[in-house]
Amino acid sequence: MATESRFRRLRAAVGNSVAWGVIWGGIGTAVATTMRIIDNIPLGHAVLDGIGMGIRIGFVGGIAGAAFFAFIGLAYRGKRLSEISWVRFGIGGAVLAGLFVPSLLQTMNLLTGGALVPWHLIADDFALSLVFGGVTAAGTMLLAQRHEAAHPVTVQELLERMESNLLDAGDASVYRKVDRTRSVERP
Repeated sequence: MATESRFRRLRAAVGNSVAWGVIWGGIGTAVATTMRIIDNIPLGHAVLDGIGMGIRIGFVGGIAGAAFFAFIGLAYRGKRLSEISWVRFGIGGAVLAGLFVPSLLQTMNLLTGGALVPWHLIADDFALSLVFGGVTAAGTMLLAQRHEAAHPVTVQELLERMESNLLDAGDASVYRKVDRTRSVERP
């Protein structure tokens, strides 16, 4: 049973990583394309360069999404989604991504035989990962809270539903079985 739980959790983490990667890749493509157009690069080349940059940013976003998934599993275990401020959650995502991405880039540079990159050269990575992480975390929390209004759950129950949804694709009965006694206000 513990092996099955770990496998389900791993699949949910992969799903979260893919979601973060796609969101970061989309935002990254838009930002990179806009920056290339501002630099007076022809539209076709700007779009191709933006897509290439978006793929790279999406890959890093996927790694940041896995780290954030681990963080929320620990920090918010047992809390109901309605108890979590989407603003604070977004700030948490921004801080985690802002610290994680430059650290990851420095670590990868050291592991491949390079030296530490001067921090002033990766300041833009820090700023963009702050924005991307904050937007992604706040946006996903807003969507989850919107869904939670119809189906009140704790964060742990949501993670279990995500895991179950990945394993039992198409089985909507999981979302119909909501324990309404838990939605009663606590004294």
